[in-house]
Amino acid sequence: MQSNHQGTWESRMLGNLARPVWGWGLGETPGPTPLFLGSPEAGPRAAILYTVLAGAKRHRIEPWAYLRELLMRLHADESQLDEMLPDRWAAAHPEHVLAYRFEESRKKAARKKERRQRRRAQRRPK
Repeated sequence: MQSNHQGTWESRMLGNLARPVWGWGLGETPGPTPLFLGSPEAGPRAAILYTVLAGAKRHRIEPWAYLRELLMRLHADESQLDEMLPDRWAAAHPEHVLAYRFEESRKKAARKKERRQRRRAQRRPK
């Protein structure tokens, strides 16, 4: 039985397309969108590129190392693209995982937790 590696890759990429790359807020104008980049073919290509980079950012991977290897494997027509999913690639290449990003996110989570605790303490009746 042949497994459908490309189906898994495509479904994860399409799922990521729904996530905003720029962090738009409610009521904000997003600016230039990837759907209008000079030609009808450029929009989907840019959306795929932004999706790949967003996956690298989410998994705290050095984006250029990841993108370079991904493009090299695509150029070589390798069939094992499931190894290039960001979580699996990061596990196989720990030297390209950005440790400072991990510390940044840990500090941000600690600040958020502290703010929540302060707000909850202010709301409690005395």
